[in-house]
Amino acid sequence: MRIASKIALAVLLCTFTVFANDDLRFADSCYAARAEQAKGDKADAHNAKLMIDAYRKAMDDASVAEAATEGYIKSLYFSFRFVPFDKKKRSQKLDSLKNISEAAYAKFPKNKDIAHIYATAVSMWGADKNPLQAVKDGIATIVRDVATKTEDWQVLGRAHQLLPYVPLILTWPDKDLADKYLNMALQQDPKDLYNYFFLAELRFEQKRYADALDLIERGLSRGIRTSYFMEDKRGRWQLKELKKKINAKLDKK
Repeated sequence: MRIASKIALAVLLCTFTVFANDDLRFADSCYAARAEQAKGDKADAHNAKLMIDAYRKAMDDASVAEAATEGYIKSLYFSFRFVPFDKKKRSQKLDSLKNISEAAYAKFPKNKDIAHIYATAVSMWGADKNPLQAVKDGIATIVRDVATKTEDWQVLGRAHQLLPYVPLILTWPDKDLADKYLNMALQQDPKDLYNYFFLAELRFEQKRYADALDLIERGLSRGIRTSYFMEDKRGRWQLKELKKKINAKLDKK
């Protein structure tokens, strides 16, 4: 009887877990299919809403709270990048992404995916503001601290490349550090096309056109990853556009 009771209890617990994680599994399936029904590099808004809502519901279950929160933040970031919306709403959506990812990072500071999106959102938010506002809000310090803790060299390098510079008040951005960290990012993840694009863009700014073109060709030669179809498709487009810009510059010489 005692063994039978334990088996029955185990089955009951497993059944409860199945039902408790339904929202998370459904959201994960939507996220895996996030490139389906896309038009060009614009994602299907309905699918995006389904995964955001499902992740949000799953967050109420303490047993899957971190995984659900990670998915929620990733789906919000994906939607910000790929779902069409009125450009007038960009600032509002960016504010929301920054605030939500900040709260998620405070709760799960060791989660690298949440940290990456939080640091990225803060960087974009800081780049959208005027330099003095960025200094006042400590954008550079936040990005540095979050990215350094998680060794997110892409975000750290990109922040040095893009964040506003205020002479005598702010030591950022430091182009030498941008170069260092973007190189480290490429070594860290050579499959990410954006690591080629960001570094090639920096080489273009440095007027090192041959190096930039070499990075572009290396990035384009990697192709598109199935699990990152939308992201890599956009990455390839940006690499090709940068190549056009460089060639146009060279043709004028």
